[in-house]
Amino acid sequence: MDLRLCVPEWECSITNSPLDVSRLWVLPRLLKLGVQFSPKRLDAFIRGDQSGAVLDRAFVCGAHVLGMLFSPDVDDSPAMIRHHARRGQIAWECLAELFQSKNYAVTAQAVMKVAAAYILIRMTHPGILYIQKSCDAIEAGNLQFVPTCGRAPEFSEDLHEVLVTLSQTMYWSNYVFLMRGGPEPRATARLEKEFRLDLPVGDITLILSHILLIFLYSKLIRSSLNFVP
Repeated sequence: MDLRLCVPEWECSITNSPLDVSRLWVLPRLLKLGVQFSPKRLDAFIRGDQSGAVLDRAFVCGAHVLGMLFSPDVDDSPAMIRHHARRGQIAWECLAELFQSKNYAVTAQAVMKVAAAYILIRMTHPGILYIQKSCDAIEAGNLQFVPTCGRAPEFSEDLHEVLVTLSQTMYWSNYVFLMRGGPEPRATARLEKEFRLDLPVGDITLILSHILLIFLYSKLIRSSLNFVP
């Protein structure tokens, strides 16, 4: 399949190279990995922008590695295996650099993508380790659902990404505890308190909609955790 058909017509940099194939394999699965990008950052992901100007390289390089594991269009020849190993090394180096950057919101977002990927391929123990790394970044950056002043911040694309990261960290912490025999989700206790008690939501319909979506998503994951369609 020509992958250029999967992206906007104006985007001419997409090819059928192994990197583009693997990255675009991950594209429709970002939501399952708990990743929410603003339109500008999503565009950088689609194009495979590794400059770091808009999107941290850890997301693009990590998608290359994950996509190479599952994409049916990437073979398992010795040359491709070496290429995959090299991309894996680059991805871990990017993640290590991100840990040193003090950009706690992006760090938490990136490591939760890694955690979700591990859990979805049934490697629970490293998934738990990366959930803890996300919790560490959240605490270090004092990331919150509601700021200390008690007023809900003005909504924005950047805030949306942070809220999704906090929600995913809380969700997967509870999931591995309930479904995989993981540790009690004590590291996310503050987040759960904010979410349940402090987050101002005025529309009961919105609350019920969120509960329904969480229920359906949980049923989906419980019934089939096969990451490959």
